[in-house]
Amino acid sequence: MHGAEHILEVFYLLLAAQLMAYLFRRLGQPVVIGEVLAGILVGPALLGWVHEGEILEFLAELGAIFLLFMVGLETRLRDILAVGKEAFLVAVLGVAFPFVGGYLFGLQIGFQTLPSLFLGTALVATSVGITARVLQELGVLSRPYARIILGAAVIDDVLGLIVLAVVNGVAKTGAVEFGAILQLILLSLAFVGVAVALAPLFARLPLDRLPVGSPVGFALAFGVGMAALAATIGLAPIVGAFLGGMLLAELREKYKLEEPIFAIEGFLAPIFFAMVGVRLELAALVQPATLVAGAVVSVIAILGKVLGGFLGALTQGYRAATVVGVGMAPRGEVGLIVAALGLAAGAVNEEEYAIVLFMVVATTLFAPLALKPLIAWAERARRVGGD
Repeated sequence: MHGAEHILEVFYLLLAAQLMAYLFRRLGQPVVIGEVLAGILVGPALLGWVHEGEILEFLAELGAIFLLFMVGLETRLRDILAVGKEAFLVAVLGVAFPFVGGYLFGLQIGFQTLPSLFLGTALVATSVGITARVLQELGVLSRPYARIILGAAVIDDVLGLIVLAVVNGVAKTGAVEFGAILQLILLSLAFVGVAVALAPLFARLPLDRLPVGSPVGFALAFGVGMAALAATIGLAPIVGAFLGGMLLAELREKYKLEEPIFAIEGFLAPIFFAMVGVRLELAALVQPATLVAGAVVSVIAILGKVLGGFLGALTQGYRAATVVGVGMAPRGEVGLIVAALGLAAGAVNEEEYAIVLFMVVATTLFAPLALKPLIAWAERARRVGGD
């Protein structure tokens, strides 16, 4: 495909995303839903103007990176550490409940052990980009429940990666590779630990005296560099981008970092969400068996995260705890990656892949639709001093 055709596809994505975002804002619904539906509209499922390809996938990944980098810029480390215990509990319970539920349901409907393990694994990791966009849109990133969600998402990614490494190792070799898993755990802990340890140093960093073109230029290079470093050790790039943004959070007002980075995010993030829609294979979702099994798996996926989030964040009050649980529900591209790995390893067939696809669509659409009224409910209680 020539450059002009790629540019045309980006134009279609951005135009559709902007029009659908406007429509959904007028309807009082989360903009992110409109952006995902824009991708379905212009993608292979309907109009066929946009197709998956390396360049669009790369732009979409950059969109996710800049979204989480921006969210990190608006999140101070001390605020995350203040809810660290709750974030850890939310992450652990939110991994355990869906994994066990998905695995047992897979066995119940006749899957073999390995496909059942992959089904459980696809339910484990949260795609925090969907939730982050809603929290950002509603201006509640500073609330304790938002900080719990973001902190839990980092831990959740590490735990999900470990579970995936175990299951993928079993699929490929028939055994658990303890050495590789231990290395993964140590690298992940070192990455997050060093970022936390460096936070006080970054808070005093004189960006205007560094040998760089501008403070904003340094911030951009640093955010992308942290994302690349995370990807190199096996973590999701968005985890590195979020930590990078958080390290620079104390400097964002002094050096006016927020506005130019928000402008870049405003260009790339809609491409990320629209590409979620482009990837969806609607034909695979309308088979009766897929509809029934996918609906049940979606309920397990949502209830597992909601229950884990609710129990883990209950110290914040039942309203905030409910917001946390629903905020952890979307699986997005994470579930698709797990299912694709299972398909490539021969551990999952097309029918089982379609069930995971249905669950991804359901949880991706459910979370923002449910979050908006739930956050309004929690904010009303906060204003009057109730629970």
